[in-house]
Order: sequence, then C-alpha cells, then structure tokens
Amino acid sequence: MAERIEHWFNRHYGPNRRDVYLLRTETGWQALGRQGGADGLTVTHYFDQEREARAMLHRMMATVPPELSDWAKMSQPRT
Repeated sequence: MAERIEHWFNRHYGPNRRDVYLLRTETGWQALGRQGGADGLTVTHYFDQEREARAMLHRMMATVPPELSDWAKMSQPRT
C-alpha cells in the first residue's frame, strides 16, 4: 500500500486535467503522473530515494504546457 506524500493538480478538468503524486511504499518511492482524470493515462516511475522521486515529480510538472500549468497542491486526507 502506498502512502500519498504529495498530490498536485493543474486546476483543469476533462482531457486537460493533470495530477502528479509523490508516493512512499514499503520498498521505496514513486512519482506517478496522470493525464485526463481518474480514467486517464497513468505513468509511474520507481525510485529508491525520496530526492530522486521528488525530482521526477518536478520534471513531470515542468513538461505540462504553460497554459495548463496552474498547479495547486492538494491537501492531505485526514486519517
């Protein structure tokens, strides 16, 4: 089970929606990107170190076209 450390959303909906996540797992770290909402295209990168995963998260955000890059950090779910 992965723990969500960060979630960023580009404030768009439908096919222009982008979400990026920094996740911690039992075995390491993941940078996950999703295009097009919950049913959209997803890509996951796996890392041993948080620093590497965080760098990928920022690269994923930087590759989104400027007109779709109005990023907002989403709040963490309450436990």
